[in-house]
Amino acid sequence: MILVGDSMKVREEHMEKREPILEYEQSVQGLVDYFGCDDDFFMKLLLPCEWTVKSDGDFYFLSYWQENGKKTEAVIVKKSGEPLIYKGKEYTMVVAIDCVKIGFIFRNEKRTEFQMGL
Repeated sequence: MILVGDSMKVREEHMEKREPILEYEQSVQGLVDYFGCDDDFFMKLLLPCEWTVKSDGDFYFLSYWQENGKKTEAVIVKKSGEPLIYKGKEYTMVVAIDCVKIGFIFRNEKRTEFQMGL
């Protein structure tokens, strides 16, 4: 979404007050600490979804059902031959490969004009 004029000014002021990027980083770190795992993947909260894990020989699959009943399957990532499944007291995190849109967030001051040739 592109905001222009007064709308952009209001949005920038709101972002500066709340520090959403810092809050996000702290939240991610809290999840990593909770599960005792690496932070080299993206996290997707699916708290209202029913889910299951199944094995098909060498592969493990995560299946979950969204609120509209749609079933999604993802291949579970393995490390040293073991599926990356982290179980906590109340929550379980399964590291799997799923097709998702990713919002890449950068610092504006780090932007460079370098462009690769096509």
